[in-house]
Amino acid sequence: MLTIWWPAFLVPVLMTLSGLLGRWLPMIRYRSFKGALSEAKQQFADNQLRHMLWQFGLAFAALSFMVMNSVRLMPVDLQRWLLYAAIVLELLGVLLMAVPIEKALQSQFDETEDKGDLT
Repeated sequence: MLTIWWPAFLVPVLMTLSGLLGRWLPMIRYRSFKGALSEAKQQFADNQLRHMLWQFGLAFAALSFMVMNSVRLMPVDLQRWLLYAAIVLELLGVLLMAVPIEKALQSQFDETEDKGDLT
């Protein structure tokens, strides 16, 4: 069973390791769709990304393990299709992590700018 499902654990392991070791890996940086960020925003976004990477990595690993155990009695061909679906969902989850990071950036830095305008 693990011979079929080991690829489902590659993405979560890489996410967890890059989240935990991201402070020492210069390539793990958040790149905003809106362009370059100021230094404070970039540092905040990088911290958010690292934090979310290891959390989502552990969650995806647990989810893959539960699916792997749930479908162990199914035929091998069907298990492979479920494996492909799990990997696609993991990659989609990685790409969609940008949405909460952008929202956190907006709530963290736009509120402070608005408070400055009111006084």
